[in-house]
Amino acid sequence: MNNNKNLVVEELYNKYYLENGTPENVISSHWKFYQEKTKVEFNGGEIESLSGLGFGDLQNKSFPSQTFSWLTIASYLYQFPNRKELLRLMKLAVPLARKIGFPFSYDCFRQVCSLNLIMNKMKNERERERVNVIIIGDGYGFLSALIKEIFQNSLICLVDLGKILLFQAYCCEKAYPHSSHRLVSESLGTTNQPGSDFLYCPAEFLEELDKYSFDVAINIASMQEMNQSSINTYFDFLRRHMPPENLFYCCNRKEKDMSGGEVSKFFEYPWRSKDIHLIDEFCPWHNYFFSLGKTKNGLRFLGMRIPFVNYFDGPHIHRLTIFQTIPH
Repeated sequence: MNNNKNLVVEELYNKYYLENGTPENVISSHWKFYQEKTKVEFNGGEIESLSGLGFGDLQNKSFPSQTFSWLTIASYLYQFPNRKELLRLMKLAVPLARKIGFPFSYDCFRQVCSLNLIMNKMKNERERERVNVIIIGDGYGFLSALIKEIFQNSLICLVDLGKILLFQAYCCEKAYPHSSHRLVSESLGTTNQPGSDFLYCPAEFLEELDKYSFDVAINIASMQEMNQSSINTYFDFLRRHMPPENLFYCCNRKEKDMSGGEVSKFFEYPWRSKDIHLIDEFCPWHNYFFSLGKTKNGLRFLGMRIPFVNYFDGPHIHRLTIFQTIPH
């Protein structure tokens, strides 16, 4: 039984919502804007309501939204030759989303696709009793929960801004109420406790993970919203805390302008010439989506915009890389 049920959520709420404890230097202009859109009501040790913008669509339960989401998923499955593999993963993912309390969405499907790609390249890790995974910026925490469903003896470490990390802790605790959930802080120390299931690390406490080593690292649509110094910090940390046989999956916009003037460029991340890219291409499941709303870009025919078919604001690159590591 997890004796710390809801304590992680409560600590995150007290520090980052009541005290606004996130240091300015770890927040880009993008998240300075979107953090103000997150709303959490905590009462009597329980979450009464929560809502957020900018990190996923899991909370949209309306019938039109779910219909368009499933149409999007179906259209991708129709195109992909590995649809049977994806459907097998979805048999686990769909009930998991319902257990958390959200509908399975196109966001969830993209994470299923990413995880399937990673799993096809991690044969050695599959044979291990325990896999250490670090996910930087996991939105609502669905990918973390799904990895735990498949690799049940794994350690999952989630790193994010404190306000957003609360959403991940809330969802993962709902999915796994009897697992061990711990919050990283200055007082945690650096002991790698073998019984840990989930570690939640606010971005400013990254170095408190100094004694941990991670076999797999994942970042999806998150570094595109960071300032360059934060990206450099994460790359340096991963190179120092991953074994030579590692996997780093990175899927982000090729280029993104932020409201404060920062420009995030995928190919200017601190990659190294000795990094081995097993996959290096435009992400095939991050191209378009169907919705009632209309984005700036969409499908056109004879110069006219086709309703309901929307493109993302820019192309997404994904790389599955064996990092050149740094002795630690």
